[in-house]
Amino acid sequence: MFKLFLSAPRTWCLKYFISVLVLFLSIHAVSNLALAAASEAHLKGKFGPLHDWPIIPLSMMLMPDGRVFAYGTDTDGNQGAKLHYVIWNPPAGTGAEAFKVLPNTTNTDTFCAGQALIPNTGHALIVGGDAVVNNKRNYANNDVNIFDPTTDTLIRQTKSMAFKRWYATAVTLPNGEHAVLGGRDDKFLEGVTEDTYSSTPEVRSINGSWRVLSSATSSIAYGELGGASWYYPRAWVNPQGNLFILAHNGAMFKLDTRGTGTLTKYATKTSSSRTILPSVMYAPGRILSIRRDRSAVIVNINGTGEPVLSSAGLLAKDHQHGSATVLADGQVWVNGGSSTGNTLDGRVLESELWNPKTNRWTVAASATTARLYHSTSLLLPDGTVFTGGGGAPGPLKQLNGEIYYPPYLFKTDESGQLAFRPEIIDAPTTVIGWNQSFSIESDESITRVTLVRVGAATHTFDHETRFFNLPISQTGKIVTVKSPRTAKVAPPGFYLLFVWNAEGVPSVAKIIQIG
Repeated sequence: MFKLFLSAPRTWCLKYFISVLVLFLSIHAVSNLALAAASEAHLKGKFGPLHDWPIIPLSMMLMPDGRVFAYGTDTDGNQGAKLHYVIWNPPAGTGAEAFKVLPNTTNTDTFCAGQALIPNTGHALIVGGDAVVNNKRNYANNDVNIFDPTTDTLIRQTKSMAFKRWYATAVTLPNGEHAVLGGRDDKFLEGVTEDTYSSTPEVRSINGSWRVLSSATSSIAYGELGGASWYYPRAWVNPQGNLFILAHNGAMFKLDTRGTGTLTKYATKTSSSRTILPSVMYAPGRILSIRRDRSAVIVNINGTGEPVLSSAGLLAKDHQHGSATVLADGQVWVNGGSSTGNTLDGRVLESELWNPKTNRWTVAASATTARLYHSTSLLLPDGTVFTGGGGAPGPLKQLNGEIYYPPYLFKTDESGQLAFRPEIIDAPTTVIGWNQSFSIESDESITRVTLVRVGAATHTFDHETRFFNLPISQTGKIVTVKSPRTAKVAPPGFYLLFVWNAEGVPSVAKIIQIG
């Protein structure tokens, strides 16, 4: 009786348990399907997992071979780039094997230097940086260094700048030279030095010699005034071939770099910004600039007269120390920062997308961790964006990074799955001239072609990048397009070439050279 009495309840319990388990698993599966179906990755994009970096990548440049050259701290995340620099190979992934840590043997601390690519060689030009005086950091040097990606060597040049520069901007000119603006020259140290700023620009010629623009000295355009305009001056080549400068206090200037230089101040002025807010050229002659109080403005410099200003709306968050990156489709992605400066109190994990066609901001995917002072973001050849770093100084030493996958990489069926991508089968492998026709072949019908200049990002500013739509007369697996019309619109150098299929998905880019 006892055994019989016990067996029936056990059988019933087992059957009940199995039924409940099946019901639970069914509900769980349905829930997972519902969650997958509700994915917003095709609208907001998505962040990949956090991954380690050997340094804080506070300065980054995309090289012509698709690798990333980075520098800024030692391998413990301490300020100073006198010891190491890093090469990252994105196609190799984000594990330790994808990084190469190399010794800096130049005796130059490139911390907070200016940077740009050299158009004819694809080498990285690094100007100025940090120096130590009486055991105190954040002084300046006038050194010039060049990184050669074919040998992975960093070499100090024999010809230095006329002025020491810490936080300078180097801009590639239409003729392949580089204009260098701003930076601090000396730092206050009681009884030893005073705060001084490098308010006179200079130009590096293709042969490495330097020419001082002695007639273009200005404390407002790129000196101690103008809202601390010495701090990585916001400067771009305009469609007339001169430099356009947008000071942090909203003043605007035109710099003709011929001879000893001619600086002209525009009557037009926009609202003030901060040194720690980003601006980026998102289309030929058009700049998106983030100003104070979450406002954004468009500065149109295509005309020969005054710049034309228009509103670009309000961002959802205040991204102080955030970054602005032009994506492969021409939209601008803003990420990171804090409403309270370099502190975690107001950290912003949500990113934002700005669509230039609609002039509207939308909230995009959220990051895992804060990106504050000394963080950077950089568009990669596969159409993703690397964002990483922060610290030195700061509340966190961010020896890490994340990959942002923009909406255009996902299927639009709300599955959250990556879309199938077209592949470029054939594209130019030799230098292309301006206004030159060339053909591209893909394994799918091409409906769109875009071009993005490779980036050089540091301190919330990527002055090198710019975006182009290259019109096609008809779709097909082989299309013919024209390069941008002049070097004034598209300075010589290296560009990411993307093709797009009918579903609005881009290929992995081919890097082409225009010159």
